[in-house]
Amino acid sequence: MSSNNYTLDRFEADYAIFLKRPNETEQLIIHRDDIHVSVKPGDIVSIKDDGENYEILVLTDETKAAEERIKRLRNQLQQKQQ
Repeated sequence: MSSNNYTLDRFEADYAIFLKRPNETEQLIIHRDDIHVSVKPGDIVSIKDDGENYEILVLTDETKAAEERIKRLRNQLQQKQQ
């Protein structure tokens, strides 16, 4: 059973589009019916694929750290524009 970390990029119709970390260039597309946890765009998750089912675990600490990093970068950009 393989396990990788992904960022939930977006939902398109009935599908969730995950981007494989860290480069986020490779996509994993999963039907909403196969997702049994609450996820939102921007969440960092660990996904185990046993060939039949996906086990998704939200990585809360990693998600919060990424959100804080983005917030700091936005603040830096805003300060440069002033």
